[in-house]
Amino acid sequence: MVNPPSRRMTAQAGKNDDIVQADKILIRTWLHNRPPTTVRAYQSDIAAFMKFTGKSMAEIGLADLQTWYDSMPAAPSDATKRRRIAAVKSLLTHGHRIGFLSEDAGIAFRMERGRDNFADRILSREQVKQIISDEADPRRNAFLSLLYGTGMRISEACALRWGDVSQRQSGGVATVFGKGGKTRRVQITPSLLRRLVALRLDARADAPVVPGHDGGALHVRAAHRIVKRAAGRAGLPSASAHWLRHAFASHALEAGQPVSWVQTQLGHSSLATTTRYSHVTEDGGGADLLSWE
Repeated sequence: MVNPPSRRMTAQAGKNDDIVQADKILIRTWLHNRPPTTVRAYQSDIAAFMKFTGKSMAEIGLADLQTWYDSMPAAPSDATKRRRIAAVKSLLTHGHRIGFLSEDAGIAFRMERGRDNFADRILSREQVKQIISDEADPRRNAFLSLLYGTGMRISEACALRWGDVSQRQSGGVATVFGKGGKTRRVQITPSLLRRLVALRLDARADAPVVPGHDGGALHVRAAHRIVKRAAGRAGLPSASAHWLRHAFASHALEAGQPVSWVQTQLGHSSLATTTRYSHVTEDGGGADLLSWE
């Protein structure tokens, strides 16, 4: 027979419930109006931190961040560790700014300057060709081509509907609702648009451009698996959907596209972000990045 909790235990549980609820409110205000993909990543980071410390956010000190950072296994990349700490620091700063926290415990945490391995994540044209060409399934092949051929983020490609695409003689223009709640126009080359149209089975405007296996919207997790499996077959197990976006930017600039056009295509708010892709590889390509087909 399980003994009922004591008054002291009940009071402590009530106190902990209050703490948890207060932190939930803080996190909710911090995540308000952020993109869904960002919300999912940040929620995971904060949950991992709170589980590690076993404390409320009001009890967090600098030592907690330092201990958590040092405890992270070697498996996550340096960028992942930095992102996790940055998420917690951002939450603490937000809590202090709105008066929820008496101090910002993360402000004194020093972030080590990591090695700039940006160029390591730029695939060559031959590597991209292998990733896409080795995918025999037409639907998955089209999705990989859409990512690389337009530079869309994976969440943007999954959310794209035929009603968002205007077809023209020179190809198509997709209206993309992207990161930060910004809407932009993304060009689709004629060859890519023809392939997408050829696969279209649903004439409704709200039909996904590249559907899932059941004909509905392709889930982001399933989309990541498509990319990972294709990259693995090409001998590039660490490559991700964002690597195809990087490759699009670099190869488009090498092909002579104006940096302002690439900036618009990617939805970068800063031109400096786009120019990082200049001269990181040496194998230029044509204006149609999928021209090998």
